[in-house]
Amino acid sequence: MLIRIYSSEGPAFSHKDHRSDRPQPEAPSVLGATPMQSSTTPSGPRSFWIGTLCYLNAAFVWGLNIPLTSALFASFDPFWLAPLRLSIASCLLAMAVLLSLGSASLKSPIPAGRVLLMSLCVSCFFTLYNLGLLHSNTITAAAIMAGSPVYGAVTTRLMTGAKLEKGFWGAALLTMIGASIAIYGRSERNDQGLMLEGGEILIVLSIAAWTAYSILSQRWFPTDVPQLQRTFLTTLGSIPCLLVFWLIAWSSGVVGAPNFHPSAEALRNLFITAAFSTALGAVTWNIGVARLGINAGVMWQNTVPVFAVLISLVAFQVQPMPEQMLGGCVVLSGVLYMQWHKLRLSRAPNQT
Repeated sequence: MLIRIYSSEGPAFSHKDHRSDRPQPEAPSVLGATPMQSSTTPSGPRSFWIGTLCYLNAAFVWGLNIPLTSALFASFDPFWLAPLRLSIASCLLAMAVLLSLGSASLKSPIPAGRVLLMSLCVSCFFTLYNLGLLHSNTITAAAIMAGSPVYGAVTTRLMTGAKLEKGFWGAALLTMIGASIAIYGRSERNDQGLMLEGGEILIVLSIAAWTAYSILSQRWFPTDVPQLQRTFLTTLGSIPCLLVFWLIAWSSGVVGAPNFHPSAEALRNLFITAAFSTALGAVTWNIGVARLGINAGVMWQNTVPVFAVLISLVAFQVQPMPEQMLGGCVVLSGVLYMQWHKLRLSRAPNQT
């Protein structure tokens, strides 16, 4: 299944200093709201390293999610799994908000309509992604996902009008070449090939929906709202949408009745993915977006399969193919190239 190749789902993150994850203000955008930090605005080495560590964490826990979700699909259908996972994540995030920020932070500081729109983007990501997998073969879907930096860049350009920073296209090319090498290795050992089945456009739209959520989360919340609170509100708001999507799928016969009696192992894997991949991954992803911008984030997304291979090798004794190892190294070189440009930019103010 494709879940063994790529996944982009994402304990809560505690903020001792609520200002540590705030984006820097810039001129108003076409969205008419407080914009997020510009991808080209230098914010200092400290901000660079915080953003890098957060993106690294998000990529790692999403890589951990891949083999666990593959096992969970034996107990839950994709449409039922999503609201279950986000419900658990919402409870964990709520506890983290209460402990670190106080009960007042459980309320939204912005109109409910904006929170619901961001939550709808999250719900559309999960739903479109799952539908895309159902209607696309493994190799083609993986090839489509390798272009996530391009889809993210186009979405960002349409929503913000911002120009891409120096080094983006070079890094994007390296990450896509690396992903293509890994995909080619799988196709040579698999009877599947590159062929369109209709779900490919849904995968592209799912990546665009996640990018839109990431941008709006930084633009619509006031700058003094911690990323933990933003993630909690949008995660909680996505649950009703996902339940509606599941109800439509169930009533139309796409999926069967939900499983209310999973095994102990399935419950354990469900809790792990909800706590780390969905809750922790989403919080640290949002901090990364606030610190380094969304364009760096879409590069890090292509490292998720690399971490999945390494985790599968260490924890599950799954031997990776040579092409996967080579492709992973090329992907990492693209991410490092992008990070190098970011680091130079962050040091620029100190050198003037």
